Amino acid sequence: SRKCRDKPSLWDSFQDPPSKNKSGSDVDWKKLQFFLKLFKLCVYLLVFAVVLATSVLAQLLYLYMAGNTGGGEGPRVQVCRKYLLLPSGGEVVAARNKLDQIAWVWALIFAFAAPELLTFLRSLRICLFKREQRPSGLEVGLVTLFELLHVVGLALLTFTVLPALDVTRGAMLGCCVCFVPALLNLLTGTRLHWKSVDSLVLGLSILALVAQGSAFLLWPSMSERLEVQLLTIPLLLVSFRWWENFANTHEALAYIIRTIRCTRSRYHTYLYLAPLKVVVFAGMGFLLHGQDFVEYFSRFLDAWRPHLITLVQIGGDSVALNSTLGNSSIRAQPPRTQFTMQSSPHAVVYALAVQVVAAYLCHVFGKFACKIKIQVFSYALPLSLAGPTAVCVVTYLAQLRAADPCSLHGLLPDYLGLQALAGNAEELGQRCLDLALWLWPLWWLGQVWTCLHIWQPHNDKNAQTEKLFVCPWYCGLLVDQCSMMNRRIVDWSEEYLAIKSDLTAPRDPVVALAADINASRDILEEDKVPQLIVCATMWHETEDEMMEFLKSIVRLDEDQCARRMAKTHLNGGKPDDEYYELETNIFFDDAFVLDPRQCQNKRNPPVNEYVKTLTRTIDKAAFEVYGVNIRLKPPLKIETPYGGRLVWTLPGRTKMVAHLKNKDKIRHKKRWSQVMYMYYLLGYRIMETEQLSPRRKAVIAENTFILALDGDIDFQPRAVQLLIDRMKAVDELGAACGRIHPVGRGPMVWYQRFEYAIGHWLQKATEHVIGCVLCSPGCFSLFRASALMENSVMKRYTMVSSEAMKMVQYDQGEDRWLCTLILKAGSRVEYCAASDAYTHAPESFNEFYNQRRRWVPSTIANIFDILADADTVVKKNNSISTMYIWYQGMLMIGTVLGPGTIFLMMVGALVAVFTIDIWTAFLWNVFPILFFILACVYLKQKFQLLIAFVVSSLYCLVMMAVLIGITVQIMEDGPLAPASLFFLLVAVQITIAGLMHPQEFWALLCGVIYYITIPSMYMLLMIFSVFNMNDVSWGTREAPVLKDDDKDEPGNEEHHLPGWLNDPLLIDSELGEIPLAEQRFWKDMIKQYLKPLELSREQKQAMADGLKELRNMIAFAFVMVNAIFVLIVFLLQLKKEFLHLKWPIDPTDFVSFDRDNLTVGIYRQYKELDPIGLCFVIFFGLILIIQFIAMFFHRFATMCQLLATTRVDWFRSGGQFTDEDAAHELKGSAVNIARKLQRPKRLFDEDEEEHHYDELMLEASRSGSGEHRESMVRRQTIFRLHESRNKQHSDYSNLVFNFERRFFGDDDLNLQNLALNRKSVKLFQKRRSEAKVNAATTPGGTPTPKAGKRPPLVPKKVSFNAVNRNSMQIYDNGGYEHTEF
Repeated sequence: SRKCRDKPSLWDSFQDPPSKNKSGSDVDWKKLQFFLKLFKLCVYLLVFAVVLATSVLAQLLYLYMAGNTGGGEGPRVQVCRKYLLLPSGGEVVAARNKLDQIAWVWALIFAFAAPELLTFLRSLRICLFKREQRPSGLEVGLVTLFELLHVVGLALLTFTVLPALDVTRGAMLGCCVCFVPALLNLLTGTRLHWKSVDSLVLGLSILALVAQGSAFLLWPSMSERLEVQLLTIPLLLVSFRWWENFANTHEALAYIIRTIRCTRSRYHTYLYLAPLKVVVFAGMGFLLHGQDFVEYFSRFLDAWRPHLITLVQIGGDSVALNSTLGNSSIRAQPPRTQFTMQSSPHAVVYALAVQVVAAYLCHVFGKFACKIKIQVFSYALPLSLAGPTAVCVVTYLAQLRAADPCSLHGLLPDYLGLQALAGNAEELGQRCLDLALWLWPLWWLGQVWTCLHIWQPHNDKNAQTEKLFVCPWYCGLLVDQCSMMNRRIVDWSEEYLAIKSDLTAPRDPVVALAADINASRDILEEDKVPQLIVCATMWHETEDEMMEFLKSIVRLDEDQCARRMAKTHLNGGKPDDEYYELETNIFFDDAFVLDPRQCQNKRNPPVNEYVKTLTRTIDKAAFEVYGVNIRLKPPLKIETPYGGRLVWTLPGRTKMVAHLKNKDKIRHKKRWSQVMYMYYLLGYRIMETEQLSPRRKAVIAENTFILALDGDIDFQPRAVQLLIDRMKAVDELGAACGRIHPVGRGPMVWYQRFEYAIGHWLQKATEHVIGCVLCSPGCFSLFRASALMENSVMKRYTMVSSEAMKMVQYDQGEDRWLCTLILKAGSRVEYCAASDAYTHAPESFNEFYNQRRRWVPSTIANIFDILADADTVVKKNNSISTMYIWYQGMLMIGTVLGPGTIFLMMVGALVAVFTIDIWTAFLWNVFPILFFILACVYLKQKFQLLIAFVVSSLYCLVMMAVLIGITVQIMEDGPLAPASLFFLLVAVQITIAGLMHPQEFWALLCGVIYYITIPSMYMLLMIFSVFNMNDVSWGTREAPVLKDDDKDEPGNEEHHLPGWLNDPLLIDSELGEIPLAEQRFWKDMIKQYLKPLELSREQKQAMADGLKELRNMIAFAFVMVNAIFVLIVFLLQLKKEFLHLKWPIDPTDFVSFDRDNLTVGIYRQYKELDPIGLCFVIFFGLILIIQFIAMFFHRFATMCQLLATTRVDWFRSGGQFTDEDAAHELKGSAVNIARKLQRPKRLFDEDEEEHHYDELMLEASRSGSGEHRESMVRRQTIFRLHESRNKQHSDYSNLVFNFERRFFGDDDLNLQNLALNRKSVKLFQKRRSEAKVNAATTPGGTPTPKAGKRPPLVPKKVSFNAVNRNSMQIYDNGGYEHTEF
């Protein structure tokens, strides 16, 4: 029958499904994710325990230290007599000691000064290595006023109030230092943030304020001591520090708020304010403590040394005591019953050190919890519990000590104590009633209510410290209260954007603040949604390279579709935190065959084989990703002023547009492709949209990101998401790059694997930490649209390189030059190590040298550009400081002198290994180098590369001998010799760096290749690059465009290929057109910036002559500088016996015997270190130390980023799982659910209801032997082939339809692989049922199609002048696609 004839033949029914084995960008990710979840679970518990323990410990020690500063009128401490040889009877008490009190006063000052010192050091580092805006005098004055009020209040509390109170009430006072925040929260914050439950929240805020205020009246009214009666003043003044966080936008405070927030950071202010606060606190402490001011300094050292403590015995016989003591050091002093004992030598030091470390750890771990999004459990909960825990612990310890003086003998010195609330347990209850301590829980609840914002974090992942906290550091004496109230309520970016308007104009502050708020209401929520525009440049990529790129795009399309489906159907229209819109653009250089012998019609030229390869590879890429044949709709083909355009609709319904460039119509090469998409996407698509206000355009530009890619890149969606997270976290970030991994085969790729690893581990990480990255590689980088739209970036990037130096800088390293322009405009460039991408690396020696021949001159030119314009760069860019410029200058000196350094190293190595004289070693090295230089001057490149390959091979053999020689030398001279020590330190540093990057540790094995090729890569390659600077060709992928085989056959001199509009590959494609406005844009754009360069023969010759002249000048300077350097060092080396230093480490001792005189001589011989060698060690050692330290900081930041993006979803059961928890869990799992429902079934995968293969296998396992079972396993393929031929295949090319078919279908969904609680599953089923009902009752709702059927086609009318369209919708296929396919 006809039906049977249409089926594929059984003889050709065998399949080759894609392997499920992961490689490239997806290798080992599941294992890493498991370990990350396990690690984050441990981090949850660890951070919770550390924050709770350190905050309680810091508070206990603060009370202990303050209590021991009391004067002579304070209570005396009862001493344990168990460990004293005293007669029985009576009790022994320790009198107050002046030296002891001075020591404790200084300890409190040091405890207060510790975080201020850290504040000063951080401010100094940022002011040195970054450029921060200087604040106005009024801003400095306001900040200083409120900070000093806090310092005065803290000094009064520490040196006046706490010594007069018992430790229990002192701990309770910690909950009463938020009166001003509670008042401001009531006046300015309650109605702003709690509109829905206004009356209830307002009442609770009033109760919290009353509870805080009751502490001002309660104990002062019950005490006759002046210190306690003045309790109100310190509590009120201390709470002034955090007023700004709770002020918000109130009319009465509008002017102060706008003034105090003029600058984005206050490091310049705290550079002077931190020392001032320490001086004021110390002065207040000396004044309030009451001793002679001079004694605090004159007796400072005595106070910290062991001194005598006076003990007084009440009762007992002193005469009997003396006879008992005998030779003991303690002596009774009759007639008074006083004794002396020595103080503990380290009691104050230990208490101070533990208090400072505990407060520091509390702050650091708390900030860490906020950065990685575990704030609720590991920050808010322990800090809220710290107050009650501290009260209970300190009360228990004090009462234990009061009941038995010997109870804490091993923990605290006997002469120091904790002032207890009562003498015993019976008195404790009565004292609590007498002092109304039952009110303390209300004070604590008032504090919790005032700081309720810490339970509702809204910050981005890995947000900067300035975004998390108002003040840069913490208060060392009130660390838990400071951590809670210093945590920002309003997000820093929103808060800053609200006041970002011009502050220089004289405006009324109330009107100005209101105007800013009203203007911000013009911004829509959709304007803040990240718009991800992928822009890839292609030229002559192979099919395998295109395959990796297209697979990455298909995965990105799948991820975006899952988030869109989760937003639309599962989250009620609300996007998740990582939602983004997506569009892909490919800019294909030289896409047409323009040879007149093959092109019959210039208006319809044929596309080349590379474009055809792209067209054929898309379906294969989808098959590799989904494991099933995906039938994509043929692309829409459009004629454009620059050539043509192909528009695909990917399975996730995002667009992929290939812009085919005709080099006769538009300028070709990568830089002009970048200019092309910058002006099209940012100029035309954003700036030309008349419906958008300037403020909306600014917000859209801030949230529009261009992902620049090469045509061979391989990455995962999570890598892009990590870059977007960095963009969200750092507002001034203009570009971010990921970790690039070279892929390929052969020794050259192995070399690059280690080279890339070292470059990223050390160099890029250091640039990121102490400044910013100078180059974001174009193969995988994310750019912020607003940074590209800054002055002197896009506009300057369009400059035609009319001079030789500009051609080298602009066209040979376009990615680096673009980053140079971004840095000069003031934006920051960062390196995100967690974002991995894989790119094909040159596999042959010639291709590698040609690539680096292009990179090296452009790199040096761009860095010299920054160094030459350092003053302007430092002034404009906050991330670049003078110190960072010096660091880059040191690296540049090392780069320029690199060949000379390697030459000298080889001379020394030959002398040491082969035991030849220095002149012979010099000649052995100078002749090959001189020969290669002459070859670079007179021979063609192919001969230069041949000579370089031969010389490199010889040097590899020499370096192997050098490696063996160094090993022997280390064994002979020992590891502490200068050369041995430096070699070992470098090796250890690189090994530790590899251990810090466990996923890339195996790159260290390639270090052997890197080591033996050092002369080639740092000497020969540098010479080759400098002497071929006049060659501005691309150097890689220079293969000619493939042509048909019958072109050269006799009689076929002219074989015209079909035009691209009539190409057989595109014959089924529809023909579209672009809007008239876009046509006008492209024509004007080409005329203005992208018109093909038509240079005359004279102009080309002039440019070639200019490049040769530049080459000659640079090469001569390069050779002379290195020659002079080598000459100086070599001559100094010849005079080493006169010019050397003694190496003080590990000298050698010799013993000699003179037989004639019968004398024994003993002398010591030191190893020699010449001055030049010492300079090398210091120079390169300093760079290595800086890079090594910076690597640790960067690894910690990377760990924070990975933890912040990891969600622990293992614990989903328990009776305490509420409906709110189910809704929260379902929201967090919505994307994974959508991804599971939309993903096509892989080839040969079974439907949920089909179990016949499993039943067959079960029967076989019951009835047969092992051999029979293996046979049945093999027979599954035959059964599946037959069934696959007979059954009707479903169409899975539309992920949206796949999702809706399953979501709105009647079949039960299999969610077993998703870790969901039962309540979450029920909630999902409920929402699914509601969605079905709504879809059925809503006209035009989503139908429920049957399996294997396409949804009904709904024609749509497209208008190019639609009013309601955002920046991404402007190009929503432009009416190209009239059917949902």
